Amino acid sequence: MKKLFALLSIFTLSFTLQAQESAEETSEPKNRLNIGWAYYGRGNGISVVADREFFGILTQGVGFEEYLVDEELESSFFLVTDLHLEQLFGLTSGVEIYPGVEYGSFDGVFEFHPYLGFSVPIKEKLGLYTELGTRGVFGLYFRF
Repeated sequence: MKKLFALLSIFTLSFTLQAQESAEETSEPKNRLNIGWAYYGRGNGISVVADREFFGILTQGVGFEEYLVDEELESSFFLVTDLHLEQLFGLTSGVEIYPGVEYGSFDGVFEFHPYLGFSVPIKEKLGLYTELGTRGVFGLYFRF
């Protein structure tokens, strides 16, 4: 219960940081929903992550994954933080590259996992992404 409270506290704090963002407004969406297939690592599963952009280069969010491991269902609840290198270095290739970390409850155990992510837009608010690390995920993202 303490871990769940700590995760919810961190999540709440990370989303209140938006009040400290620059007053500069843009028309680009800052929220993103990733829905993907976790194809290696903990097992076969589904991954859902909702995150928000902060300060132009960071995203933070919350995620949930369900895996089928040895005919049993394993659930994970975690927070994510990504650093978007294309925005940091002003790259314009269209491919987003982002090292990140996920930290939270993975089958009831607190863990910390680094990964490297790549995403490519298909349309203005829709794209493909993959993340590689202790587990691999491939899916679609939606910006809103």
